[in-house]
Parts: sequence; structure tokens; C-alpha cells
Amino acid sequence: MADAVGIFPIPEPVRAHMLGRSFRDDPRCPPFEALRLVRVLHVSFEGATQQGELIVHESLAEQVRVIFGELHALAFPIASMKRIDHWDADDERSMAANNSSAFNFRVIQGTDTLSRHALGRAVDINPMQNPWLRGERVDPEAGRAYLDRAHVRAGMIVANGPVVAAFKQRGWSWGGDDPSDPDYHHFAK
Repeated sequence: MADAVGIFPIPEPVRAHMLGRSFRDDPRCPPFEALRLVRVLHVSFEGATQQGELIVHESLAEQVRVIFGELHALAFPIASMKRIDHWDADDERSMAANNSSAFNFRVIQGTDTLSRHALGRAVDINPMQNPWLRGERVDPEAGRAYLDRAHVRAGMIVANGPVVAAFKQRGWSWGGDDPSDPDYHHFAK
């Protein structure tokens, strides 16, 4: 199964790696049975086909598989797609590595409110090319080079582009639509 592309129940070795990282002993955390491992192909910035992994809620797994299949067919480049557990579930470290990820049981930074990522209902793509702007703060900091959203470069997600269309036609919201706090890499449902 390690080389298979598709949707899978969370295998034991992956569960073990998630424990204490993206998966927490908290009654609000979805059980492993409610989550799925989605393995998809994506194109790297160098043009190579690579396999990526995302953990999402079981009810969204098929949509995520199809969306990333469409992005692969379009050769939309994705820098990295590894489970956030490879960064000990540290969102800032994952963003700094330009990693695309999904499930991570955590609160919205600076609040006590659960993030949609905590429920397996959010996906982040290419944070460097698609930063999150909060006043003067840019996450990740290297995303500052991509603040000019009119200067579209590889891996950028733009309002009328295929990435936003692929998610929105399935009822997902895009963080880039929030003019006061745009989060260009974030999709949620």
C-alpha cells in the first residue's frame, strides 16, 4: 500500500506517527475511524510527478482525491505534500517548509477555537506562494515575496484560477476571499 494512490483507513504505522503530534488525546479530536489517508500524485516545481499524503475527514476524502487529481492533470505545481507530523504538527515549521497539509488537531492561532484542520476539514496548499496575511504579519515570512497577487507565478492560487474553481465547485471556501485577513493557501469545508 505504501506506493498506492487512493483513499485508505489510517494504517497503524501512520497512527503511531500521528499520536502526540497531529492526533491528540482530546475528546474533541475526531477518532482515527473518522479520518482517511488520501494519497495523490502531484507535480513538483521541477516538473516531476511525486506522491503526496493528506489526512482528511472521511466525508471529504473522495472530494480531496478528485480535486488533487484535477490539479495533477493541470500540472499545477505543489512544493511538498507530507503529513504535518513530519514537522511534529508545528504549523509554522510546515509552512516555512512550503508544505501542503490538512489534518492537524489544533486551535486557530491566538484563540481557543478549533481550526477546521482539527476536524480534517481544511487543506493548505503551497503556503510560501500563497501566504496568510494578518495585518503586517506574513505567514510564512518567505511568502512576502508573493504579496503582489497580480504578479502570478508558479504555484500561486488566484481568485479566478483552477485551484479555487476545483474547490469551490464542491462547496469549499477559500481563505483568499477574506479581504481583511486573506489566507491564500487555505481551503475549508
